[in-house]
Amino acid sequence: MRKVANKSSGASLRGENSPAKVRQRKIHGSAKETGDATEDETGRSVPQEDSKKRWRNWRQRTVFTFVMIGGFFTVIALGPLSIMLMVLCLQVMIYREVISLSSVPKKERDLPWARAMNAYFLGCLEYYLYGQNMHRALKRHPWLEAHLQPVFAHHTFISFSMYLVGFVWFVGTLRKGYYRFQMGQFAWTHMALALVVMQSQFMIENIFEGIFWFFLPIALVIVNDIFAYVFGFFFGRHQLIELSPKKTWEGYIGGGLMTMVFGFVLTALLSDWKFVVCPPPNLHMTAFSDVQCDVNPVFVPRDYRLPAAVTALLEVLLRRSITTVTIRPVQFHSLAISAFASLIAPFGGFFASGVKRAFNIKDFGNSIPGHGGVTDRFDCQFIMAAFSHTYYSSFIRMSTVTVGSLFSSFLVLNSDKQLELYQSIQEFLQSSGSLAPSAIGAMSETAV
Repeated sequence: MRKVANKSSGASLRGENSPAKVRQRKIHGSAKETGDATEDETGRSVPQEDSKKRWRNWRQRTVFTFVMIGGFFTVIALGPLSIMLMVLCLQVMIYREVISLSSVPKKERDLPWARAMNAYFLGCLEYYLYGQNMHRALKRHPWLEAHLQPVFAHHTFISFSMYLVGFVWFVGTLRKGYYRFQMGQFAWTHMALALVVMQSQFMIENIFEGIFWFFLPIALVIVNDIFAYVFGFFFGRHQLIELSPKKTWEGYIGGGLMTMVFGFVLTALLSDWKFVVCPPPNLHMTAFSDVQCDVNPVFVPRDYRLPAAVTALLEVLLRRSITTVTIRPVQFHSLAISAFASLIAPFGGFFASGVKRAFNIKDFGNSIPGHGGVTDRFDCQFIMAAFSHTYYSSFIRMSTVTVGSLFSSFLVLNSDKQLELYQSIQEFLQSSGSLAPSAIGAMSETAV
């Protein structure tokens, strides 16, 4: 007992159990506990291992982002045909990822035709959609159009007949004990076809209006995604939506503002490049082709007079009088499209996040390192393509009716219909005052 007491006394004399030493050990112990941690951008303590993984993901994501951008520009430069093939490949890959979500291998082993049926319905829809586009493209090749005319003339009926074959095939494969599963698969397949294939087909429609209308919406979504990620990574504090916990208001707003600026500037830079703004004369043109066309007036610069208040403010700031600015009308349209890409298109991604939550998965796949699957990168592009095509058709597209096209239609009519049309046009011009009665008499005398 005495020895123990002496040891205790000795330790106390050496100060090993003194309050200062105890506090020091606590401090060192606390430092050891937090020595493997760091603070993230929100000030929360995060283990260093997680922090290193986060930065590693950041680098990986950045590298493959630039790889995808480089590949995208290469495909654009190769022209419409390569773009169409790229869209087709993306449709197939995304469709496959979405369909795989509802896959139940144990049940599908007892239903050997399930996967083949999914592929068949995809083929039917692709034939219907691409058949229309190919017919439009082959109109510039009369020889091919003449030989394929029977196929194009009955294209819709052939497509519908193909679908009916698939429908009968599906009904014929229904098995007792699997009815609910098979009906669910049938519905899921059609949802994937509608949301993935049909919406992405608007990208193809945009190509035929000019590569500009294909490139701009996609570029805006990509830029918005990049800047939303950057602003969210460095400044994110407030969660935007519960479906995507990593999305923040800071990223949403910052990405939106940068997208608007980018769209306005990019439009000005591309408007003089006829390879981009002209409807493609053929599918095999490239960025090095000499493309000529009558440019849509929205690409032609116009002078706009500034309000007096703005002129006065600029005179104070710049010490020079600026009364007008030269802007292309398409730049104003780009602001509207950019606003949609920033405010609404991200909800396509949120919808995809909801699907992933429903199936309890992190990504749709792992085909793109740092990004997940193809669907994870193109989830916003579908609704963006649909909007851009609708916007273009409503506010920008020029009338495609020309004197030549009308005269071609006129020649198809028989002589009685031609005379009836001639008299109708004559009566209309006379009633509108565009054609004087004396001119009609002179025309009649000349004809006699």
